[in-house]
Amino acid sequence: MHAPIESDLMDWQDVRGLVGAARREDAFGEALGGSAEPPRRFAPVPGLLEGLNEPQREACTHGEGPMLIVAGPGSGKTRVITHRIAWLVTERGVHPGEILAITFTNKAAREMRERVERTLPGVKHVWISTFHAMCARILRRDIELLGGWTRRFSIYDTSDRNQLIKRILRDLNYDRNQFRPAVVGGWISDLKNRTARELEGEGFSGERLKRVMDRYEGEMRANNALDFDDLLLKVLELFELHPGVRDGYARRFRHVLVDEYQDTNRVQYQLTRHLASHHGNLTVCGDPDQSIYSWRGADIRNILDFEGDFGARRVVKLEQNYRSKGTILKAASAVIGHNLARKAKELWTDAGDGEPIALLECADENEEGRTIALQIRGLLARGVSGAEIAVFYRASFLQRALETGLRLAEVPYQVVGGLEFYARREIRDLIAHLRLIVNPGDAVAFERVVNVPQRGVGGKSLEKLAAWAAERGTTLLAASGSEEARAAIGGRAKKGLAQFHAFIEHLSVFSERGAAEALGALVDGLDVGAWLAAMDEGQGIEDREENVEELLAHAAEYDRLHPEGKLAGFLEDVALVSDVDGMQDEAQKVALMTLHAAKGLEFGHVFIAGVEDEILPHARALFEARGESDGLEEERRLFYVGMTRAKERLYLSCASVRLHYGETRWSRPSRFLDEIPRELLEGRAEDEGEQGEWEEYDPPAALPELCVGDRVEHDHFGVGHVDVLRGSGANARATVTFVRHGTKELLLSFAKLRRISG
Repeated sequence: MHAPIESDLMDWQDVRGLVGAARREDAFGEALGGSAEPPRRFAPVPGLLEGLNEPQREACTHGEGPMLIVAGPGSGKTRVITHRIAWLVTERGVHPGEILAITFTNKAAREMRERVERTLPGVKHVWISTFHAMCARILRRDIELLGGWTRRFSIYDTSDRNQLIKRILRDLNYDRNQFRPAVVGGWISDLKNRTARELEGEGFSGERLKRVMDRYEGEMRANNALDFDDLLLKVLELFELHPGVRDGYARRFRHVLVDEYQDTNRVQYQLTRHLASHHGNLTVCGDPDQSIYSWRGADIRNILDFEGDFGARRVVKLEQNYRSKGTILKAASAVIGHNLARKAKELWTDAGDGEPIALLECADENEEGRTIALQIRGLLARGVSGAEIAVFYRASFLQRALETGLRLAEVPYQVVGGLEFYARREIRDLIAHLRLIVNPGDAVAFERVVNVPQRGVGGKSLEKLAAWAAERGTTLLAASGSEEARAAIGGRAKKGLAQFHAFIEHLSVFSERGAAEALGALVDGLDVGAWLAAMDEGQGIEDREENVEELLAHAAEYDRLHPEGKLAGFLEDVALVSDVDGMQDEAQKVALMTLHAAKGLEFGHVFIAGVEDEILPHARALFEARGESDGLEEERRLFYVGMTRAKERLYLSCASVRLHYGETRWSRPSRFLDEIPRELLEGRAEDEGEQGEWEEYDPPAALPELCVGDRVEHDHFGVGHVDVLRGSGANARATVTFVRHGTKELLLSFAKLRRISG
């Protein structure tokens, strides 16, 4: 479970920096009544509204009262907000210190602040920040009114919180393998923010949870510390217990603007009501169709009910899209139109329709990785920058096959908002164990995993063991099995080294066996659930478990394709695939990321992998309804967000068969594909075709049709003959055996093959 309060993806160090700066502002003298310097009048900015379309101008020049801006993707909402701030200052005479603008990431806040400063050079005192930074700033002035804290409070991030909870669980003698600190922290966070709901889980009764929570709150108070939840909740408490303080801020901020309003939770909604309670000049901007963070506590009702909650008579819709081609917008609009919890709008563009959406129907996940890599190679060959290409996926376990395909195709890439699959801690730990089984002299692998899971073997114990091994010319693993070596170490580490040595010795019989068998024995011996829980770094344990299952599935696939390779061959394969030496500069790399991480970004060419039922939409959404805004509607919104990141062309891929959690399963193309009008989609096999079959060969309309057996010529590979033709449209491809370069699989839209006689 994720803490809802982290929905703005804040950087806690940035918050501390903002707080530090705020404390130097003359004890926040400006917070309740202007700045130390006389108000400056800003002259009107020539051409401020030039280049804005009519709805954008309407939003910028709205006068008094609440206003809702329904901003479609790529509709220029950030420009509207910054120009509105400038208009209020220059045309309505609003002092910059009387404007509060709230957004959801520090990056967005910095960008907004920079845009305002470029428009109004020398402007100061506008509050532009995240909810958390704003609240930290208020608490630095007024928290002592609540009692128990001073203005010098510390801010605990998720890791700090989990460390404290870990100690509390230990003190209360609760099993940390059963009651994982990260999960307990999520429950505490959820309980703080949704007090009407009683939470229980994994045998952790409400009574036990309350005991831990009471201890946690007491420790936080004793430490003069606040966590991310507290930053918001303490300001809400301050406003409710001390209405004079609330009124001071509400009078001070004549205009409140909130961006990404669809991502607010109920606490942020209440804070917004308080801050706008005096003047009533509240502008919120957002899009219900892009509400994808309910798992962090975002409540779509906040934006759907805005007019009724605040009595707003002005609703402005930004529907002109400046990002995507028309075909992409038509397809995305057709999909999202199936949702009920939304505010209708009609996206349009004057940039032309562009190319059809390409559907890449693949045999399995490995074929999917190769096909996407092949498409990207073609784009790069056409001169498209790698920085303009992105691959999105719903679940992180899909990442492994995609990375493999890109690496084998020598396509430089970067994983955005996450680690490369083989760089993940749990994967590296498993691989290190396997390396030690095959090569007992691998000191690096030994040092990495001798204390995985924790066995009390610390740095000093390792130093003593290494010195003993060096004196006798033996390996660290052999030394760990020596009673003499362990006697020189003593303590808990003595027993831990003996346990580790026995564990590796037990697994050594698998060194000449298949990779899947060896990895399975390793996972069983590790007690994988307790091991993953002990990592406790804020990453969901479900993600780690999925990654382990994906590695097991990959090992089984390797054994099937390379039965002679055994464990040593698998490790060599992994080492080669993981080699990232020689990659190009970061700016030119293809981006890999989850659909959630893609929010707010844009790319020329976007690939969305795994567009299959039980992946997108996720299996949980198909079986768990969440009332008015159920899981299926949020999954559709997530797909919509991914689609509308594309500027030039959108590629969707699915597999007929997918290795999932170690099982080979038939996959059904996502029901969302059926919601895209057929005339906008290129490459879809006929519905009556047998599942798993390739569609018949159908070349792009602009290219001559080839036949199997044709002799062809390629600019680089020379002369060859066509062996196989398959696919349609953008996915039409040929397998060609060339005289000098062997067999190649080529996309016909990029290959420029010429039929020759003879």
